[in-house]
Amino acid sequence: MNITIPQNTQDYSGSKQEFLGWITEPIWGHRLQRQPRSALLLEFLGMAEAMFRQDKLLSNTEPGQNVPYEANLSLHLRSILFNNPRMEEIRQQFQGGDEEAWQAWLQEMKETAPVGEKFSADFSFLRDRFFHFNDLASRVNLLRRIALDPAANRSWTEQFLFPIGPAALFEPVYSDLTRNRVLFTRTGEIAYLMLSRASEELRGSISAKLGRLFDPLSPRNKLLLSLISTPVPEKASQKGGAYLPYKSHPAFDRMATDIDALLSLELPDQDAFEHLEPILALNLYLYGVETANHWIGKEEIPPVTCEIPAPGMDIVRKASVATFTDNEGLGVLAVRRFAENAMQTDPDVTSKLQSEDINEEAKAELLADHISKSCAMDRERIRAADHQSQTVRRNFLALAEKGYREGTAGALQGLAAVAGLASRVGTNRVRYAPNDRLLQALVLANVKHQIEESAFLRMLHARYHIIIGPDEAQKDMPPGLCEAIDFKNNKERLARRLIGLGLAQRMSDACTYIRNPFYRTKA
Repeated sequence: MNITIPQNTQDYSGSKQEFLGWITEPIWGHRLQRQPRSALLLEFLGMAEAMFRQDKLLSNTEPGQNVPYEANLSLHLRSILFNNPRMEEIRQQFQGGDEEAWQAWLQEMKETAPVGEKFSADFSFLRDRFFHFNDLASRVNLLRRIALDPAANRSWTEQFLFPIGPAALFEPVYSDLTRNRVLFTRTGEIAYLMLSRASEELRGSISAKLGRLFDPLSPRNKLLLSLISTPVPEKASQKGGAYLPYKSHPAFDRMATDIDALLSLELPDQDAFEHLEPILALNLYLYGVETANHWIGKEEIPPVTCEIPAPGMDIVRKASVATFTDNEGLGVLAVRRFAENAMQTDPDVTSKLQSEDINEEAKAELLADHISKSCAMDRERIRAADHQSQTVRRNFLALAEKGYREGTAGALQGLAAVAGLASRVGTNRVRYAPNDRLLQALVLANVKHQIEESAFLRMLHARYHIIIGPDEAQKDMPPGLCEAIDFKNNKERLARRLIGLGLAQRMSDACTYIRNPFYRTKA
């Protein structure tokens, strides 16, 4: 299918004011931006949990539709966990003096914890919930162990917990409690919108499974709620505005199928989230490069040649570097194509630009006006000092490419890294080299019980255009980058990796079978 046809897209009716115009957004959505690994999963889950509270989890959405939601703030919880440095010191100082410990700690929090007018630093409600101060301190120490990115140099309002319950899903804010769009960039919201446009059957299946993970009465969520003054976490102000241009896209069902397969394994507690993270990032990355390919006229995922790291340079590594570099260049080509099309959307403007009855200065002004209106671009940025329409055109193309390189390009690079797909380990060049987390997630999402290794590689090639073995390389790689013996060795290295991870077994006839240890046949 051609995703770029007008029947498959809708304009966004909200604000389009951007520093470099509305150019990458109609191609990939508003907005793909680089973000920390844990932030992608938490932003996605936070939006999903908020829609669950509205009884709209994975209801079908349309490109031009705003999808508002209210994320959790959980300020009391965060303050106790991340803005409470003296709790352990106070516990040690007043051993045997429970009343003194409570008084010292409550006074400490009153003086150091208040933020803004909405947030009360009165934590005396905890005395009714914990018989001893030592019990509270032990609970806090327990929950601190599931903090994400503990080495990150962030303020307490920007730190995260592993999502053991809905109360642990909160949006980052600055110290004045204004929304932080550096950590939560909207990329997780784009992932949610992609799922909301998958087939109805997949959406229904995923919604039922995710809904169970958002149960506020689960034992682990009650651990979190014990540190909150209200029965439910306080909410942030309503937000929305995420935009995904396409009504349908091959990436939507592909992502949904992967997520449904992972959730269907019914892993204990929230263990599925560990595998959901790389799968989300992988599918977003593939959406990005596949979408760029569509805009330049190729309706498929471009080849993703993966090296299972070898001791030294070989053809597989060269092919992996080459395909990664080629795929990085697709975005610029897509932006150029979009920009060229944008300059020709008005037949009247196009006709006047070709007319000999209008002087060049008027043509330059006409083209600048048209671009400003159609792409929400500051007219002064593209005006031509020499009053030539070709200069306006060049200025526009240069700004479009700059906007891509400063935004979506970095986001795609970041997604490849978050997925565990791209790496420069062992080399000075980034190439596709999947890590153990991604390999495990791919097996769990694609293998039900067990499958022969060659069939598994064919499946990866068919679904994601991932190339690991010689048969797949022969189909897609040029003659100089498909040396059979090197790809055969690459395939063997994959088998050894998966055997070491407990995801494969080599039989007496030398055949290797990929197995999903968590798959259970339904009775």
